[in-house]
Amino acid sequence: MRRLKEVVDKLYHPPKDGRRQVFALSRSEAEKLPRLPTVAMISISAPERPIAAVDGFAYLLRLSFADVDFLNPLLSQKAQQKAQNAFTPSQASQILNFVNGLPGDVHSLVVHCEGGFSRSCAIALALHQRFGYLAEVERLSKGNPSVLQLMLACRAASEEKS
Repeated sequence: MRRLKEVVDKLYHPPKDGRRQVFALSRSEAEKLPRLPTVAMISISAPERPIAAVDGFAYLLRLSFADVDFLNPLLSQKAQQKAQNAFTPSQASQILNFVNGLPGDVHSLVVHCEGGFSRSCAIALALHQRFGYLAEVERLSKGNPSVLQLMLACRAASEEKS
């Protein structure tokens, strides 16, 4: 609960230097956030779960993919089964296009997945590394390495045209 209060405080008091900030949260935390016009949301649900109750954000991207380290050559049998629902280059491109399309007055981006530790952390870390978003980097260290790698390798449609 303390963590959620800290994040909400940062949403209401964005960085004074104008930099965008990104947070990785769990589904249950994200569902409790205030719907502020200056906050965008990337909502990631597991394929077997219903979508999260995060309607009301003016800028909302919903994705569904399994939490599997699909680039790991030593996948367990269970992980191999999940790999068919893994993160895709198309989804990485959707995220980049969504982020690139956000208006300047959106100063915060919240990425959530089920637990707030793997998929959301990887995407938040990728946005920090690619765009310099302010992030609690130490909290993002357990991000899914395959999702992070694909996010960093992907090019947005706007990048491909130039």
